[in-house]
Amino acid sequence: MTQPIRLELPTGFQFGTVNAYLFTEPGPVLVDTGLKSEISWRALEAGLVEHGLVVADLERVIVTHPHVDHCGQARRITQESRADIWIADLGRPWLLDLPAHFQQRADYYDEVYLPRWDFSAGERASILEQLVALVHFCEAVPARRVRSFRVGDTLELGGLPWQVLHAPGHAASQTCFYQAGTRQFLAADMLLARAPAPILERPTADAGELPPLAQFLESLTMVEALEIDWVYPGHGEPFGEHRAVIRSQRERIKYRVNECLGYIDSGRRTVAALMTKMYPDQLHLIALWMLVGYLDLLEAEGRVEVRVVEGVWYYYRRKKQKN
Repeated sequence: MTQPIRLELPTGFQFGTVNAYLFTEPGPVLVDTGLKSEISWRALEAGLVEHGLVVADLERVIVTHPHVDHCGQARRITQESRADIWIADLGRPWLLDLPAHFQQRADYYDEVYLPRWDFSAGERASILEQLVALVHFCEAVPARRVRSFRVGDTLELGGLPWQVLHAPGHAASQTCFYQAGTRQFLAADMLLARAPAPILERPTADAGELPPLAQFLESLTMVEALEIDWVYPGHGEPFGEHRAVIRSQRERIKYRVNECLGYIDSGRRTVAALMTKMYPDQLHLIALWMLVGYLDLLEAEGRVEVRVVEGVWYYYRRKKQKN
């Protein structure tokens, strides 16, 4: 059985390392690249050398989704090889101008999200600093070096056909790859040992009606139906028993959603106030995205309502309607 080879690359971020995957036959293909940094580049080179390759040998690079840890080195690879960068048409606009998209996201947070969440000036500055920092870990890829595939297409990796699946939640344009014959799943950040953060982006016309965490739960249902022996995640070691992992993540999300509702009932009604209880001393993006995801679920389920006072969003348990 042809299996993807895991190349573990450093990020310097809180979540640790990120995985790229290498197929050596019939020609060298890399899935994801790591973020733009010298330490990550050296780790990528070392990983390729272990399998008798250098960057110039790569024939194709496949990007699962346009986040800096998964595509930050794409441009440099095009400069040092003949490999084009392949990405789903959903994510192509991001890849063509990554720094600008991440800056636009930070600007939108500054203008729209952060004021409604009621953070202090210092807390807002800390969150914005984290968002803007992402701009420095990626580069735009020239359009002539970017090629697109579509959801439902088949990609040949390691001499086998892998089906392209759309799995939004962590990222709106995220794709995963499924090899039915060998029951292998290249999961990107769709299915990790621990649930990924549902990243909140700027609203777009094609973003879908569901909030990110609700999209993630739907994607879990899709993946749960697949017959999988091995999951190759975007972070952490490959694993089996994917349905047990999915059950555990659903249970954890349900528990945390109910915990969040309990804090709302106790008088913690803004995102900033809830952060101090749900994630004490953890003012970082992953925690913030998870909290907003829980609140989005509570609102989508009709369990809470939002009242806006002077631009700040306050959450209240929705009262049951009397018959």
